[in-house]
Amino acid sequence: MKLRKKVIFANMIIITLVLVISSPIIVATVDNANLHAVYQYLLRQSNFSQQYLAEYLKTVAEPSRAFEYNRLTLEKMLEDLSGCEVTVTSIADEKVFPIQEYALSGKKTYLIETTGDVRKFYLSFPVYMNGGIVGAVTFEQPLYREDAMKRGLILVLAIIFTLALLVSLVLSLVFSRRLIKPLELLTRASEKFSEGNFEPVALPRTRDELRFLTDSFNNMGRNIGAMLQKLRNEQEKQKNFIDNVTHEIRTPLTNILGYVDLAGRVADEDKRQRYYSYIKSEGERLLDMVNNLLELSRLNKYDLSANREKTDVTMLVMRVIELMKHRAESSDIKIIPDLGQVTADVDADKVKQVLLNLMDNALKYSEGKQITVRLWKEDKVYLSVSDDGRGIPEEDIPHVAEPFYRSDKSRSRKLGGSGLGLAVCREIARAHDGELLIESRKGEGTTVTISLQG
Repeated sequence: MKLRKKVIFANMIIITLVLVISSPIIVATVDNANLHAVYQYLLRQSNFSQQYLAEYLKTVAEPSRAFEYNRLTLEKMLEDLSGCEVTVTSIADEKVFPIQEYALSGKKTYLIETTGDVRKFYLSFPVYMNGGIVGAVTFEQPLYREDAMKRGLILVLAIIFTLALLVSLVLSLVFSRRLIKPLELLTRASEKFSEGNFEPVALPRTRDELRFLTDSFNNMGRNIGAMLQKLRNEQEKQKNFIDNVTHEIRTPLTNILGYVDLAGRVADEDKRQRYYSYIKSEGERLLDMVNNLLELSRLNKYDLSANREKTDVTMLVMRVIELMKHRAESSDIKIIPDLGQVTADVDADKVKQVLLNLMDNALKYSEGKQITVRLWKEDKVYLSVSDDGRGIPEEDIPHVAEPFYRSDKSRSRKLGGSGLGLAVCREIARAHDGELLIESRKGEGTTVTISLQG
């Protein structure tokens, strides 16, 4: 059974139960009130009649015989006074009804009896004279008006019952549609979700739980769509990464195999030694690339937890500059240190690796005359390497820290670069709760700055 039918059926059952239970209670309450009113009326008449008969019997010589022989006169007189049918019973009567028998025994009693389709209300009371009971009087009141009111009330309740069911049915249809329609929309939307369609569900603006459910559902759709798009982007990046790795590794391997073949076929020892030097150079390039790939994979896979310890960063940077000084001088490049006194909790080996990568890039690609290495501390530790060389095209700056990205691909391969150095530097900076920032203007030079939380 559909939810809408269940809602309508439940409402109809509830309305029916309420009316079925309440209707007899209402009818019984009203009827009892009418019967009580009749009882009170007859009770007042009985009290008046007792006094009237007592006064009348004082005027006769033999009250018992007068009560017995003047019965019809007394009945007529009491009927005129009370407006009810009256039956007078003498103490000497042998055949009496139970209600009259109770009255002759000194008890005032009443009885409601149904004869055919008519109910009648009987009230019987004793008549006293000189301390003894001389007879009884019974009032008989047909309940025509009360029964008519009862039937009218039952009819009204039946009409109300029918109208209530009709109104309940209409309202149930209206409200169930208002309640169920959003759920049906959400159901169809979930089916579309399974097909990859994450369009939001549009509902009238309300402030109930359905609105909150719809908003949550739409947010879920947007989040799933964003996650899938992110996964697609990551998948595309992985594909590009694998393609680049394959291409980058294939080049030095091809060169190595070619030179090995040539070295085995030439007789000239000088050429053979030259080919061996090429093989060694390409092998070192390949080893450097593999090492960088392993390092980058480890950084990404384990979210590098840096082994931080108290380090004299100034002294560490100075040692790296000394290591690179000879190479810089051979390229006629001057290294200018601008170092503040900095001590911080950092991973010394990782910081050294970053600085070596940055200075190596500056020496290889800048084509400038000097390299400035700056170190200072503010809210974080900042380390920057600046050159005055050819710079990086503006459109390439957002991508140069991506694995295997090269601004000048032919020149980078010629100089032996793997395109992984800046990617490794960025991951090391992130492991220190910092970031890598690149500023460059073509023809004016490049500044690469890393921040480290130390």
